[in-house]
Amino acid sequence: MRFIHADKAEDGAMSLAGRIVKELGAGRRVLWLVCGGSSISTIALAMNEVERATKARGVSLDKLVVSLTDERYGRPGHPDSNWKQLIDAGFDIATVRTLPVLTGGSLGDTVASYSKALSGAVTEADIVVAVFGIGADGHIAGILPHSSAADEGISEYAFGYEAPPLTRITMTFLAIKDVDVAYAFVFGDAKKSALERLRDEMLDLAEQPSQILKSLPEAYVYTDAL
Repeated sequence: MRFIHADKAEDGAMSLAGRIVKELGAGRRVLWLVCGGSSISTIALAMNEVERATKARGVSLDKLVVSLTDERYGRPGHPDSNWKQLIDAGFDIATVRTLPVLTGGSLGDTVASYSKALSGAVTEADIVVAVFGIGADGHIAGILPHSSAADEGISEYAFGYEAPPLTRITMTFLAIKDVDVAYAFVFGDAKKSALERLRDEMLDLAEQPSQILKSLPEAYVYTDAL
C-alpha cells in the first residue's frame, strides 16, 4: 500500500484513468468498481478522461465493465443511490457495459443478484480496478467497523444490512481480496486520524475495515492529510 500526497483529488483521477486506458490498450478485460460519497466527482472526472484518452488513441471501451463497490438500498434511482449520484455528477454510462446494483426487488433478492453478478464479472475480468473512499471511522466500501458486514467469514461477494439511517449493500472482504489495483481518494483533516492508524497500525478488519487494502497487490491512497 502506498500513500501519495496530493493537493487535490484530480491528481489521483488522472492516474486512475491512465491505468484503465493502459489496460484497455493492452487488450485486457477491465472490471472497474466505483464508490460513492465524497469520491463521486473525482470518479466522474476519471471517466471523462478515460473516454477522451481512449478516443484519442483509438482504444475500444468494449472490454470495460463498470459496477459499484457499495450501494444504498431502495428503488432504482432513489435520491441516496450512489449510482444515481454518479450519473448526476456526469459519469457517462452510455458508452460502457454496466452492472447496477439496484433491481427494484427485495433486499435479499437484490443482494443475491449483485453477489452473483459481481462474482461473475470478477471471473471474466483480466484485471479488477476499484475506487474506494475511507471514512473517518476507517470504513471502506459499505463495511462499517464492528458491523455485521465486517465479518471475514462471509462467503458471498455481497452483503446487505441495516445501518440507520441507510440500508447498505456492499461488496465483502472476500470480494475486495479479488481486487488487483485499488485507488482511495481521502481528503480533508477529518480523515487524518483514520489514515494515520491505517499507515501506522495493524488492526483487525472488524476494527478498521480499510486495513484490507494492505492485503491487495496494489493499493494507492491519494490524500492531502499526510
